[in-house]
Amino acid sequence: MAEIKPFRGIRYRWEDLGAEEMGKLVAPPYDVINDEEQEQLYRTHPANVVRLDLNRIKRSDNGDDNRYERARRHLFDWIARGILVVDRDPTIYVHEQQFVDETGTTFIRRGFIALARLADYEDNIILPHERTLRGPKEDRLELMKATECNLSQIFFLYDDPDAEVDRVLFSEIDDLRLEPEVNIATDDGIEHRLWSVTSRDLQRQARKALVDSPLLIADGHHRYETALAYRNFRRRIDEDPAPDAPYEYVMGFFVNLHDPGLQVFPTHRIVHSVEGFDFESLLEKLSATPHFSVTPMSAEELAHREIMREALADTGREGPTFAAVDAGGDRGAWIRFTGDAETSFLDAEVPETVRRLDVTILHDGIFEKHLGIDRDAQRDMSHLAYAKSWEAAEEALTAPSTQMVVFMNPTRIKQVNDVCLSGGKMPQKSTYFYPKILSGLAFNPL
Repeated sequence: MAEIKPFRGIRYRWEDLGAEEMGKLVAPPYDVINDEEQEQLYRTHPANVVRLDLNRIKRSDNGDDNRYERARRHLFDWIARGILVVDRDPTIYVHEQQFVDETGTTFIRRGFIALARLADYEDNIILPHERTLRGPKEDRLELMKATECNLSQIFFLYDDPDAEVDRVLFSEIDDLRLEPEVNIATDDGIEHRLWSVTSRDLQRQARKALVDSPLLIADGHHRYETALAYRNFRRRIDEDPAPDAPYEYVMGFFVNLHDPGLQVFPTHRIVHSVEGFDFESLLEKLSATPHFSVTPMSAEELAHREIMREALADTGREGPTFAAVDAGGDRGAWIRFTGDAETSFLDAEVPETVRRLDVTILHDGIFEKHLGIDRDAQRDMSHLAYAKSWEAAEEALTAPSTQMVVFMNPTRIKQVNDVCLSGGKMPQKSTYFYPKILSGLAFNPL
């Protein structure tokens, strides 16, 4: 079903760079970089990838000089000056990341960077799990048209329970203990290592092992749908479009669903600016329904992060559970869903795999039904904000605008897989695959 292939990547001349300088050239994905971080990346190095992937907006921008045209000029200037080179051989870039989670546990996630043939969702070859927004896709399409490149990867998952692909691609690296060509640590403490696999035989074996597996989009839905739009655009304007044209493929980072380092972290919800919000009143309304049970938190649970986190995880194994804490952090409650997939506030047209998710029950059964935060407001984040760590969620409790923080359990890998296979879509910010994939490891020319 899925077709992957190696490619001649455009990349930094890492063989001439030390780890310190190479670390100054990469960046997080564009969609997690705020204005302050963008400025910091600009200062870090004059050839940092942020100048390509998220060029600054200027008040003087116009049709001839704008962030997209500047990205294009940087790209071709860096190639001309030898800052960037094009690999001579088609390559699969094997990549691993070593990181520590919030509990102090160390993981190593292994995957590889290659190309995937683009397919429309209805072909059931590449499967999404989240809804997308128009604005980010328009931005990415303009950038793709200007640079004629994939500047960052789509994060794909594939189903390989016997780890056949891992054995093929990592065998030589592990057996010969090959030194990585890129070996850097970013400021967040994550270690990133990368090797080039140019053996045609190993590439062929890896491609063959994946041919019967659909690909699930873990992260990068906007970029994938942008790649589809760019493909369709090129098909229209090319006089003789070829079935294997470069724009028929997209660059991805591929990870086995069964990789022990594949981790999904929770994204906690911050409620703000809801007119007439009252924490106790909300708990009373939920208690009065047949769908939820509400239990007050103890002072010990409120005061100690680890106790609350462990209690949330334990209760979550029995069914969807939320830890709701009032602004200031003085009051909290355990909210447990006691209904089923046929509960009235859940859309019967939505696949059952989606209706059973914690995030669906929270968004539809609490935010929309009891707080009036409908899907448009959720999409626009007019009453919701998000925290990607427990610490950030705790800090939000003292923010002046915060009314309530809802601490979440993570969506499980099996749930992501089931939703993708069902054709359903999760609410936004349902999954947080950690760590993010660095931009700047390789670019795919189109």
